[in-house]
Amino acid sequence: MGHMGVADLFAHSDAVLVFDDGDEMRASELLDSSRTILACLRAQGFATGDRVALHRGNDRHAVELLLACALGELCAVAVNTRYSAAEVDDLVTRSGARHPDLDTSGPAADDDAAGDRRDSPYIVFTTSGTTSKPKMVLHHQRSIVDHAVDAARAFGYSGDDTVLVALPLCGTFGLTSMMAAVAGGSRVLVHSFDLAETVALTRREQITTMNGSDDMLHRLIDAGADLSHIRLAGYAQFNAALGDIAERAAEVGATLTGLYGMSEVQALFSLRDPGLDAVGRARAGGTLVSTAAAARVVDGELQLRGPSLFAGYLREGGHAIDTDLTGRHFVADDAGTTWFRTGDLADMDDARTFHYVSRLGDVLRLGGFLVAPVEITDVLVTAPGVAGAQVVAVDRASGARPVAFVLTEPGHAIDEQTVIDHCRERLARYKVPVRVIPLDTFPITDGPNGVKIRLTELRDMARDAIGD
Repeated sequence: MGHMGVADLFAHSDAVLVFDDGDEMRASELLDSSRTILACLRAQGFATGDRVALHRGNDRHAVELLLACALGELCAVAVNTRYSAAEVDDLVTRSGARHPDLDTSGPAADDDAAGDRRDSPYIVFTTSGTTSKPKMVLHHQRSIVDHAVDAARAFGYSGDDTVLVALPLCGTFGLTSMMAAVAGGSRVLVHSFDLAETVALTRREQITTMNGSDDMLHRLIDAGADLSHIRLAGYAQFNAALGDIAERAAEVGATLTGLYGMSEVQALFSLRDPGLDAVGRARAGGTLVSTAAAARVVDGELQLRGPSLFAGYLREGGHAIDTDLTGRHFVADDAGTTWFRTGDLADMDDARTFHYVSRLGDVLRLGGFLVAPVEITDVLVTAPGVAGAQVVAVDRASGARPVAFVLTEPGHAIDEQTVIDHCRERLARYKVPVRVIPLDTFPITDGPNGVKIRLTELRDMARDAIGD
């Protein structure tokens, strides 16, 4: 399968994709219908190498647009459907993308007879650091397909499986799950998550495998979803308050097992052995799914390499790799082999299995997404009366939530609801603080490396403020 691009993956797959509107299409049929989308894009002036904004939920047109980009050697910029209008505009501008008009009434394209597309730029995901706007992570078709094949093998996807893909295709978790299921020739339910509708879907379909966050699975279990047929559900641990989720899932017949991934190496990079007990399966990290991948821990930091690795971070404007930014995230060992520095704290269980502990930095995990605090604080300081801001995340059973601490401008008073409303107009819902707490000063430590804000103390104060 080493010669395959994304279009080849679908052309050779026996997978059947099922959409919320009831449409069922073979993977190869979707490839055919995507040629109409490609013709539409060509008519709008999209040429080879151009960026196309993928700003849709999990529907048939989203999959067809992804396939049209693969056929036409266009690059899809995955735009989170939960972004505010301002966030969408910022990402589209920085990536150099354009929004397509998907008129599917025209003829199919006949200019997709290109040769090897594996090294064509294919998709851009976004990821956050602690002090910058979301970085733009570029993958070529090669890394997407090779990883899909490896993940399908490791997860045991086959024609006997019904795979639920309820995570957004705009993120690596959702896209990798779908691509792996297609590689395995499975029945693939491409579904936009809504709690009531997803619960009903689990009762209509005998779902055998799915991937999701601990928050998602917690909500499904509490709502009485039928998970009794699930032989394997890989889950990401975003909420420390849900440490017993694997045990709770076992009580309703589902096997949950921890995994690891990130935009730069893709989701499903590693998986815990499903044969372990619930405590063992609940440890994040796991065994590498690709035999060609490798992991090591240096000074506590997890470093990775393998075929799923990204091509680099895009430069502003989206026309080239930012070599300086990309280079800062790689390091060479004594043999000259380069490793990607994840910024994650981990330890090795054995040569091919690791345990993810936490982020080395203070990045927040909110709503299943990695969020830089600066994305929220930059908005907070534009609110009336706010002179400075810090944001921490607090785990609750309903999901991690941001809490803001603000300093007040002289002569002003902070109205909490006004500041929250200010954020709601400018940020995705999951980034909006649930509390805004005024302080006279931030708690600090003045050490040899400079003044640092004591975030641990702020987290304790936030937990006390919002309760259980």
